[in-house]
Amino acid sequence: MMNVISSLLICNSILFMFMKHPLSMGLSLMIQSLLICLLSGAFFFNYWFSYTLFLIFLGGLLVLFIYISSLASNEMFQFSTKLISFLGFMFFLIFIISNLLNEESWNSLNSFSWMSNSYYKNFLINIYSNINFQLMLFMVIYLLVCLLVVVNITKFDKSPLRLLK
Repeated sequence: MMNVISSLLICNSILFMFMKHPLSMGLSLMIQSLLICLLSGAFFFNYWFSYTLFLIFLGGLLVLFIYISSLASNEMFQFSTKLISFLGFMFFLIFIISNLLNEESWNSLNSFSWMSNSYYKNFLINIYSNINFQLMLFMVIYLLVCLLVVVNITKFDKSPLRLLK
């Protein structure tokens, strides 16, 4: 499972270099963030952190999508035959490589043995412990107040986005 996700991450990173349209780049970034979150959840054996990370990535991508759609709204989206053939070749290559390498050789290629340390597994649990609860609550309230102040400062008619009529 991890070798397939790792190879898809590499394929998506290579494919991102050939993207020309902003919407296809956004889709590629969303797929990349989903794969990173799945991989981090598989490493930590705890998917709540990766779920939170994906929601943060998705919020950033939504802001990016709004800006891109307001700046380049009239660009036509076209599929490139070179890109589709390259994608097919990459998937075929990944399929061959993942079948040739067994699990032991794939694990020897990845140097993530430091993740098996119990300190790293319990690191996220220690962040949200009772000792740090007041600091965490202060940070959440501070971020909420900052969000409300920024929304009040930027007026709707003077915003950087154009109005859609």
